[in-house]
Amino acid sequence: MLSNIAIQQPVVTALANPAQRNFSPPYRLLAKLKVMHHFTESDQALLSLCRRPVVRVLLMVLLLGMTGVVHAATATVRLVTLEYPPYIQTSDGSLDGVAVRVVSRTFAKLGYDVEIEVLPWARALYQVRTGLADGIFTIFKTSEREAFLDYSEQILFQQGIRFVHRPDVSVSEDAIQSFNFDAYSVCVINQVSYGSRMDTALAQNQFDQVFRLTRAPQCLRMLESGRARLWLSNHFGARALISQLNMKGIVEINPHPIEDTPSYIAFSKVQGLSALRDQFDHALADMKATGEYQAIIDDFFND
Repeated sequence: MLSNIAIQQPVVTALANPAQRNFSPPYRLLAKLKVMHHFTESDQALLSLCRRPVVRVLLMVLLLGMTGVVHAATATVRLVTLEYPPYIQTSDGSLDGVAVRVVSRTFAKLGYDVEIEVLPWARALYQVRTGLADGIFTIFKTSEREAFLDYSEQILFQQGIRFVHRPDVSVSEDAIQSFNFDAYSVCVINQVSYGSRMDTALAQNQFDQVFRLTRAPQCLRMLESGRARLWLSNHFGARALISQLNMKGIVEINPHPIEDTPSYIAFSKVQGLSALRDQFDHALADMKATGEYQAIIDDFFND
């Protein structure tokens, strides 16, 4: 399913639509380029030395090329993700989620539109690895992924990983602390990372059996039927999905956390978007400092 999110840009409307201010063609292009890219102070000083608009346009294009911003001409960023409530969720054909709201608002502050496609996780990873997509979120950091992704420095969310199971299944805190899981079957989402320690346990077959599926609701159904004893999920995601599927009382979230793992947005190295990554980092850091980031989260869960 493809969802196009048209971002409102009230702060930059005048610059994004320079024709409304009767600018000459060179000045119109100058205005558009300034909206699409945040130039450094040294860049701005160099541009100020150029008196003629045409020369300044040429210099701006050169500066954009040197910083590797390949999307300055389109001002649209194509992102991929997976269905991962409450971070990313679809309902009646519309895309929402607390991560969708944070990411969309951050790009809006930079003057970009975003196009978000929800895919199975393995396919989403393939698209950013090959450059078919510009970026991916929310994603855990692994050494394998860092080979083809430029991760943000700013953390999108700290995701607490928990076990979900039926009330008649007991998983003690001691078992979690010691990672003694050989008596349990577990359901996970294919190619999703659950933190370095748990990823190692899964890779080394430290469970009785591992079911690797493509969607979280399938794991919940496996718990309900008794085919799997455990499901691995982030805490917020499990809460949202259990409520959505009316499975309170049928399954429960284990109170003992396994690991708190930071999740990020990451950009395709094939596309050469490190400059865009840096812009995103600066905008998100500003949103956290001003309280806007937390306000988006609070508004989502209060809706």
